[in-house]
Amino acid sequence: MQKNRLNRKKYKIISPMVLSMFLLVTFVGYWLHSQYNNEKKNLQVELTSLYHESYADGEFIYFYQNVIKPSLNYKDTTNFDQLKIGNDKTSAEFKKAYVNELKNYLDSNQNYLNIFRSIESNLIIPDSLKEDRRFEIVRLGYRYQIYPAQILYNQRQTAHDTIKKFFRNLFLRSVEEKYPSLKSGEEKALDRDNLELIEKTNSESLRRGRLGIIVYPSRYDKASVLYFDHYFFHLVKEILAQIIFGIVLIGLSVFALVFAYRSYLTQAKLNMLRSDFVSNITHELKIPVSTAKAAMEAILNYGITDDKEKTKSYLNMVALEMNRLDSLTSRVLEHSKLESNQHLLKKEETNLNDFVDRIVNSVQLFYADTVNIKFSRSDKSISIPIDQVYIEGVIRNLIENSKKYGGNDVSIAVNLWQEGLHVYLSVIDNGPGIPKEYLNKVFDRFFRVPTGDQHNVKGFGLGLSFAALVMKQHNGSISASNLSETGCEIKLEFPA
Repeated sequence: MQKNRLNRKKYKIISPMVLSMFLLVTFVGYWLHSQYNNEKKNLQVELTSLYHESYADGEFIYFYQNVIKPSLNYKDTTNFDQLKIGNDKTSAEFKKAYVNELKNYLDSNQNYLNIFRSIESNLIIPDSLKEDRRFEIVRLGYRYQIYPAQILYNQRQTAHDTIKKFFRNLFLRSVEEKYPSLKSGEEKALDRDNLELIEKTNSESLRRGRLGIIVYPSRYDKASVLYFDHYFFHLVKEILAQIIFGIVLIGLSVFALVFAYRSYLTQAKLNMLRSDFVSNITHELKIPVSTAKAAMEAILNYGITDDKEKTKSYLNMVALEMNRLDSLTSRVLEHSKLESNQHLLKKEETNLNDFVDRIVNSVQLFYADTVNIKFSRSDKSISIPIDQVYIEGVIRNLIENSKKYGGNDVSIAVNLWQEGLHVYLSVIDNGPGIPKEYLNKVFDRFFRVPTGDQHNVKGFGLGLSFAALVMKQHNGSISASNLSETGCEIKLEFPA
């Protein structure tokens, strides 16, 4: 009944715990998914910005190759008609004036020479040289009808595919330097006049799990969507701190819930054991109290004080029951002292063969007609330091348990032997044994193998717990096991 009640309480505790963990995992998953999508959107914005920056760099490179470089390398200072810069309407006077102003400007802005050298060697402008004032050199030509856009347009008329490939490669080179894991994928053409479609495509590329940006290979051509692949690990790296935080949060929550649940189970089992203990000890205490009460009432109410023999008999009965009460309370107190290490053992070197033989003979004499106890001595003398009072109590308790739970025709065998650095003493009976699920619990305080509300076997779950404490104080151990056929073995292990 108590076990069923405990199971119902467990389900009531587990259900909200599982629900809370499910909600927490769902929330963390949703939060990380949102962080992932935000980083993906940020990456799309950064790639778009990088594309426009690369496009501007490409225009500057073309302007350098088709205007600045030819102007600086032109040797004929008297005839500028052969200098191919500007358009057909750009006069020689304009070209001459532009070349002179360009040289004067570069004399006072030597940093441009570094940009030119980088273009010559790598066809790229390093980030460290990208300054807004580099466009001042481009604007110098405006006064002389030399326009970068016009020059680029003229180039596209003769080599459109080459220029398109150049701009694309320049952009992808920048992407590779800044985002090594990204790889370019397909490019899909769009109607550049349909701005609504362009914006919709930009958003849908994210919603559909793809990463794409709008690119303009030419200011006079259709736009297109350039997709990128292998961006997952880059985005995971960007939100790695959030992922670790989410995992740690879930891990700590799981640990806290498991710890709380195990604490609850421990407390619930302890409460159940205490309840059994109270029930058992109440039964054990009720008998001597009732007997003593009945004897005292007989003396007081039935006028037997004149009969000295009867009075003495009743008083002896009261004394016997009071001694039984004292024995019960002493066992509980001794158990508490041992558990809190308040009681120091008095160890003395003891010959275990003689010690155990005396105990077995004493118990055999007490149960002469009801139990058969056989003691197998060790072949060699075994002497170890023990507290004789406590160890005798443990051995007597083990033999009495075999008698109580083994049945009327129980046979008990006590064995003593030494193996290496350990001394063993076992108590074996041919009784029904201990149910497998309770073998590891019989040494818990207050625990008794469940028998419902029956009290046909006296005790309140302290004997084996007390034995375990005593063995721990002796730096030893105690264990229980069932035999292959029938019966049970309780084994004590001492350091030799």
